[in-house]
Amino acid sequence: MAHPLAITLIVIAILIAVLVITGYISDPIIDIPSLALLGFLTYRVINVVVKTRGRNLYSYEGKVGKAVDDIKAGQEGYVIVEGEYWQALALEDIRKNEEVIVVKREGLKLLVKRRVSDVETNRV
Repeated sequence: MAHPLAITLIVIAILIAVLVITGYISDPIIDIPSLALLGFLTYRVINVVVKTRGRNLYSYEGKVGKAVDDIKAGQEGYVIVEGEYWQALALEDIRKNEEVIVVKREGLKLLVKRRVSDVETNRV
């Protein structure tokens, strides 16, 4: 895809051409700052679209959260992940306020398991 700056310049050039042909450019003191502002906003919008393309902002796999209540294995409970309350299905017993890792998201439920700390990993 073309660079966002090139796309912005093309949009501005087309807009100026349309305004000149239709006779709407009459006062440069108003038109030039307006076009500069329009160009800047166009550049920012295109830049954000290009940078966020291909990202899945709704992917929760691997994210760490905290259990709101005790959840037994195979039971449902609630967790907080990135400041949002989620209904979760526990793959193992989880205590209240214990850190959890999201394994998978199924619809509006998260499959979670207990987070293994580095200390527990080193003991094994």
